[in-house]
Amino acid sequence: MDEAGLLNDLNSCSRTVRNEAPCASSCAISAYIPAALLMLAGLVGLAAAWIMSGSGSGRYLVIAPWGASRADAINLVRAADGGLVGMGRLSNIIIAGSTRPDFAAALRKAGAWGVIATPSRIECGEPLPGGQTS
Repeated sequence: MDEAGLLNDLNSCSRTVRNEAPCASSCAISAYIPAALLMLAGLVGLAAAWIMSGSGSGRYLVIAPWGASRADAINLVRAADGGLVGMGRLSNIIIAGSTRPDFAAALRKAGAWGVIATPSRIECGEPLPGGQTS
């Protein structure tokens, strides 16, 4: 068999593979869906466990009403007898702390949209003027 005959044989094999490619590519994508769902479920579980580990730290992620300035968010924390621990990237999100046992309820009563207990080692956003983020 000469070189031209070998090239024709190779081209005919590649045409066969090309004809099967659309089915193979759609089957390949669907093969990753269970793995992606398992990974997503694992990440959600890890995030929930991490958030739950902060229940006794006395620190909370506070979400003030949408459009609130940073000063409004800090005043909301002060109204609940708390202190500023850290700041988030958005002006209405801050980390607050207090030794009051009913601090989360007091924040909600003062107008916070969301209050989530956080671990004491959380760092989010810009450092405070003293150089610490948490």
